[in-house]
Amino acid sequence: MSITDPPLRFAVIGARRGRTFIHSARSLRDRQVELTAVCDTSPAMLEEWKDEPEITLHSDYEAVLNDPKIDAVCLATPVPLHARQAIAALRAGKHVLSEVTAAYTLEEGWELIEAVRKSGRTYMMAENYCFMEPVLQVQRMVEEGVFGELIYASGSYVHDCRKLFFTAEGDLTWRGELRRNLLANSYPTHSLGPVARWLGINRTDFLETTASWASRTAAVPHYARRQHPDRPEYGETKFWAHADTVSTQIKTRKGALIDLRVDWCSARPHQMTRYELQGTRASFCWPDGPGKPEPLVWIEGKSPADEYGIATGWEPLLRYREAFEHPLWREFRAGAATAGHGGGDYFVLREFVGAIREGRPPLIDVVDAVTWSSITPLSQASIAQGSAPVAVPDFTLPRA
Repeated sequence: MSITDPPLRFAVIGARRGRTFIHSARSLRDRQVELTAVCDTSPAMLEEWKDEPEITLHSDYEAVLNDPKIDAVCLATPVPLHARQAIAALRAGKHVLSEVTAAYTLEEGWELIEAVRKSGRTYMMAENYCFMEPVLQVQRMVEEGVFGELIYASGSYVHDCRKLFFTAEGDLTWRGELRRNLLANSYPTHSLGPVARWLGINRTDFLETTASWASRTAAVPHYARRQHPDRPEYGETKFWAHADTVSTQIKTRKGALIDLRVDWCSARPHQMTRYELQGTRASFCWPDGPGKPEPLVWIEGKSPADEYGIATGWEPLLRYREAFEHPLWREFRAGAATAGHGGGDYFVLREFVGAIREGRPPLIDVVDAVTWSSITPLSQASIAQGSAPVAVPDFTLPRA
């Protein structure tokens, strides 16, 4: 990129998330990024931006799409809106950085892929968990053959979000409406994204078959009876379609197994990361628990083992940082150190801008975004059929 190149001018759609975006944008001055507009349907949210005179405020998304001074949009709106808003932006000639997930139906996913192809614009899903330092260190270790053949991986998103299901007045938010109406693995990409990158999904391996199981519904009615006693319908189990926990299994074309869990209502402290990766020569575990449990690794020929070479003890992953530090973290650690989601927010924006500037696909392109997001409609279909296995489409191929 030349220092004479004009800045990339962004609009953030969803004012609350814009604060995080502007922090990352200002740390990317070398890439010449400008936040020029914020759009939100809430006057109260826009009011918080009134002291930013260089930023234009919009309440109408169409006005953003029709503004020739805006090069790209960052979609930080309710999840069910992402696909349609992304498709509209691409058709208007804008680059798109979308918060997770990318689409809630297979049809939307195929339409999104087609919109990217026809527009020639850059689309990236902002799956920030893929850029956390331990995730990228494991990625490099996989690429250098440390793990041998990959056999199994797991990821979980367990986060008590029940207070986010209700407004201050006791009405349902968009998350609450989602819980009321959808029974599926409704938020899969934080769990699947890092795992899919490690396994080379859509590159050297492919998701083939998936099945999902749903628990009963109890945690949200329990919470509602306590916090919203004036809305007795919320305390009825039958009011809510979504289960407390949904468990998803996926088999890849090469025979690896993936376990995913989503639970955003059970009563437990939040822990961002719960991952496993198993190979023939190494294993990785990032557990949850009190404090901030450190990621662990066992490597054949290096880590503690008995006389037969059987593993006897974990080692901190950090012990191998010098040997396997990912180039992104080596070069940009200072910029990522204060960014949200373990530095992921910084790298997401840097990667998106870099892909636009360099005319290349981003690390998480539209096919990855749609593949990972497809677990939601596929899990819905599986649960509706008694947890039957369903085929995962190959989104790298033209639509049949």
